[in-house]
Amino acid sequence: MPRVDPWNEDSLIWRIPVVDSESGPIEGPDVDPPVPWVKALAAVGRDLRCLRYGRYVDTDKLVWDLSINGDYYVFVGWQSIRGIGGFNTGGGLTMDASFGEAAAWIAEVVQDNLAGYEFVQWPSRGSHLLVPRLRSAEAVWIDPHGDVTICPIGTLCEYADR
Repeated sequence: MPRVDPWNEDSLIWRIPVVDSESGPIEGPDVDPPVPWVKALAAVGRDLRCLRYGRYVDTDKLVWDLSINGDYYVFVGWQSIRGIGGFNTGGGLTMDASFGEAAAWIAEVVQDNLAGYEFVQWPSRGSHLLVPRLRSAEAVWIDPHGDVTICPIGTLCEYADR
């Protein structure tokens, strides 16, 4: 019987806790997801705990869906649970993206989803949003009023009171 190569399947899908991604996938194929993507999901999940403004949403029990299609493009999202809607989007970056590229892209996708469908500004204190960007290969939060780097993505809670 020939050995099955999971990377040649139509798509691979892992389910990973939003905040506790360090523990690894809770469901998925027998191959590990790309490490930079798992670390990027964990970083954005940590930042989701801070500076949300607007309607209350509980993100602590959400589970990321990380999928890679047959062309090696990545899709991320989560399923709806406890008053927050689900989403799934992607196709712009491949599984070979760096941590910085993945983290900046995931943060932007989540920010757009929360603002557009959940009426939540994140990250924000209610006046304007910080924006995720890639600067010198590092994923960071930028204050667009002055183009000032605030902090690396994944460390937002450490800077929330500044």
